[in-house]
Amino acid sequence: MTEKNNDIVDEYIQKKADYEKLGEIAGSILSEHIRETGIEHTQIEHRLKTVESLEAKLYRKGKKYCRLQDITDVLGLRIITLYSDNVDKLSKTVEENFNIDKDNSIDKRKSLSVSEFGYLSMHYICSLPENKGYPEELCGIKFEIQIRSSLQHIWSEMNHDIGYKSTFALPRACMRSFSKLASLMEIADEMACNLRDDISKYIKEVHEQIAENRADDIEINKISINEYVKTNNHMSAFFQTISKEWGIEVSYDAFDTEIIIHQLTWLGFSTLGDIQKMFERCHNIAMSYVHYTFEKLDIDIISSSAGLRFMFNGELLLRNESRERIEEFCSISIADRDTCRRYAADLLNFKETL
Repeated sequence: MTEKNNDIVDEYIQKKADYEKLGEIAGSILSEHIRETGIEHTQIEHRLKTVESLEAKLYRKGKKYCRLQDITDVLGLRIITLYSDNVDKLSKTVEENFNIDKDNSIDKRKSLSVSEFGYLSMHYICSLPENKGYPEELCGIKFEIQIRSSLQHIWSEMNHDIGYKSTFALPRACMRSFSKLASLMEIADEMACNLRDDISKYIKEVHEQIAENRADDIEINKISINEYVKTNNHMSAFFQTISKEWGIEVSYDAFDTEIIIHQLTWLGFSTLGDIQKMFERCHNIAMSYVHYTFEKLDIDIISSSAGLRFMFNGELLLRNESRERIEEFCSISIADRDTCRRYAADLLNFKETL
C-alpha cells in the first residue's frame, strides 16, 4: 500500500474505539425511535470494518480517499424489517434523527430499470446531529445506514455469497436463474405486504360483525375465535356476571386457540353462529356450573377462554354424553388420563345436582 493508505489505516487503529462508541450511540438512537413508530419485527445490526477489510478496500480504491473521514462505510448499521413497505417509514425515522449526506445517499430501489430485479435496499450516509448532546468528537464522523426488508436482506446475502456483481461472474443459464429468483423474491415481498393488509382488514371486519351480531356465517379460525372472546356481547355479559358475583378478574392474555378450535371441531361446530347457538342454549347450565366450581375453588383470575370452556361443559351435559366421551373431549386439552377421568366424574356429579 502507499504511504497515504498506511496513514489512513494507522488513523483507524487509533480511532477504532470512537467508531465503536459511535455505533453504540447510533444503534441506541435507532432502537428508541423505531420502537416509538410501532413497527414490529425489526432488527438493528451494526458492524465495523476490520483492519484487514479496510486495507483491502484501500488496495482496490485507495486513490479515492485522502483521509479516514473520506471513507463513509467504516461503520455500517443495518435495519432489517419484515415488510418492504416499512422501508419508507424507517427512512423517515433515519432522516429525522441524523444529519444526512444527500449527495452520497442512494435509494437502490430506484436504480433498477423497469425490466430489472434485485438488490433494493435504502442506503444513507449519516452523521450525528450537533447540539444534541452527543460527544463532539463523534459528530463529524460519517457512517452508513442500510434499510431493507427481510427478503431483500436474503437476496443481498445470496448476492454477496455467489459474487454476482460482475456481468461475467456466472454462466448465462445461471444468470437467468438468478434473475428469475430475484423477480420471485420481489413478488414475495409484495405479496407479504398484501397478506398482512388482508389479515388486518379481515380482523377489522370480523370485529365489527361480532360487535353488531352479524357474525353467524363467519368460519371458525384463530382470528375469529380471538375476536369473538374479546368482542361478543353475550361473552362480555357472562364475564361481567362472574366478576360481579365472585370478584374474579378476567385475563385477556393470549390463550391456546388451536385447542379451542380442536374442541369446537369435536363438537361439530364450524361457524361463530354455531358457538352463539351453544351460548344461548347452554347459558343457564354453564352459569350453574360456574357456581358449582367456584364454591369449591379459591380463584382470583380466569382466562378469557373460560367462557367457552364453561359453555362446552353445558353442551356436553345437554347432549347426555357418556363418561367415555367426556374423557375423550377432555383429552384434547389435558394429556393426563387420570385428570380426564376426574374431570368427567366431576362433571357428571354436577349433573346430578341439577
